[in-house]
Amino acid sequence: MIEYFLLLLISLILIYSNFVHLHPKIELMIAYMGYEHPRLFERQYIQSNAGLFVFRNKAYNSINMEYKEKGTEQEFFHESDYTSMLAVYKLHFDFNIDVGIPTTYKHNNETVAEYIVKHTHITKREIFV
Repeated sequence: MIEYFLLLLISLILIYSNFVHLHPKIELMIAYMGYEHPRLFERQYIQSNAGLFVFRNKAYNSINMEYKEKGTEQEFFHESDYTSMLAVYKLHFDFNIDVGIPTTYKHNNETVAEYIVKHTHITKREIFV
């Protein structure tokens, strides 16, 4: 009887460790609020280890992205389990993200993207790309 209990205990430990190592928690949310086609956004950020969201009124079919109503990105981010969000307004720019430091990315004096962190007291800095 004890052999079956030990076998069950070992199998439960193996299943739990397998799940924890193969399904890590995603902490970064990338939200797109621009005017270009969402497929371009998907193609640019599909390889990042992040949750992809498009905030638009019209939804397109995609397995990799979720569509939410336009204008609700801040509320959705604060209610979610994500710890940081990269809000992208224009595509075709690469961003070096310093984890934990809120940043505004600008190009030609226009905001291209914003990196927002939950529960931080660090002031936002601006980087020109």
